[in-house]
Amino acid sequence: MSNLVYLVAGGTGGHINAALSVGEVLDKSYIVKYITGTRYLDYKLFKGKDVSHLDSKPLRSKNPFTLFINTSKNLIVFLSFIFKLILKRPKFVIGAGGYVCGPTLFAAYLLAIPIYIIEQNAVMGVTNKILAKIARKVFVNFKDTKGLEGSKKTIVSGNPIRSKIQFSKQEINEDHVNILVFGGSLGALQINEAIEDLLNLTPSKDIHIRHQVGKDNIKKISGIDSKYKYEQVEYIDDMNEAYAWCNIIISRAGASSVSELKIVSKPTLLIPYPAATDNHQFYNAINLKKEADFSVEVLDQSLKGVELAKMLKSHVEVLLSDENKLKNKAPEESKPASLIIKEEVEKCLV
Repeated sequence: MSNLVYLVAGGTGGHINAALSVGEVLDKSYIVKYITGTRYLDYKLFKGKDVSHLDSKPLRSKNPFTLFINTSKNLIVFLSFIFKLILKRPKFVIGAGGYVCGPTLFAAYLLAIPIYIIEQNAVMGVTNKILAKIARKVFVNFKDTKGLEGSKKTIVSGNPIRSKIQFSKQEINEDHVNILVFGGSLGALQINEAIEDLLNLTPSKDIHIRHQVGKDNIKKISGIDSKYKYEQVEYIDDMNEAYAWCNIIISRAGASSVSELKIVSKPTLLIPYPAATDNHQFYNAINLKKEADFSVEVLDQSLKGVELAKMLKSHVEVLLSDENKLKNKAPEESKPASLIIKEEVEKCLV
């Protein structure tokens, strides 16, 4: 049998970065190839990797015609991947999330190739619920993952994150505070609009804001209060540098972001994406707040515009009122999730 392994993920930065993180560890012992979809981040984040792009589609649709088309495309993906597996059989396949995992991992299972899945969120996704029944192991980020109660396949590994994400001691500037804002890999309209309104609300201290607005979302904003220094970027390539730069973080509560925030350990204001499947971002946020030994506030995800801006300002002012609230300490050392996953998969191969 070849020393080949496949890592499957697509669609979101959380899914893709988890696959890349596991790939960093597996690459030392195996030939690692990636399987992904055809969306924007599938091309951007896997650039330079040994990757195949498959035109898989979601099956959540109320439109019968769309459902038929998407099912047909997934069938083509399924058959093409079976052919790929027959030509060169891998030792195992790991799915890190995204609907590309459905047809590909099921194809591997039918050929008796060991499959494993990673569930990053606090609520099990539909695709992973199905795959969990045929996977050898299910690696989870949270101990209390909804949809996996009582499963003997579950291993609490934590979420695989990029090795370059490191803790850095908080550097507090007397003249101003730095705030990092991001709404996930593609930005978030709700957060973007709230920050635009926030820039009209005078703070008690000078604030520098670095804001990841998402692809094609950079816009000119007028009427910015003089106490703000504001910078927009479509995408932050070096998140570790951004985390080191900031004092306060405002973000969504995607699984990847939540896992990185545990390491960064800086005061965080979370605005869970209200339309997330099964409201999983809310549960991600609640779990982080429960586990964190740094300041975490979960804001009302239904708020928008000026209302959300005022809520953000209120929480920021509380943090600014006491320098001790801004201080951070290094998290307890633990074995990286990627290494746990590698070790557990190899136990099953013996």
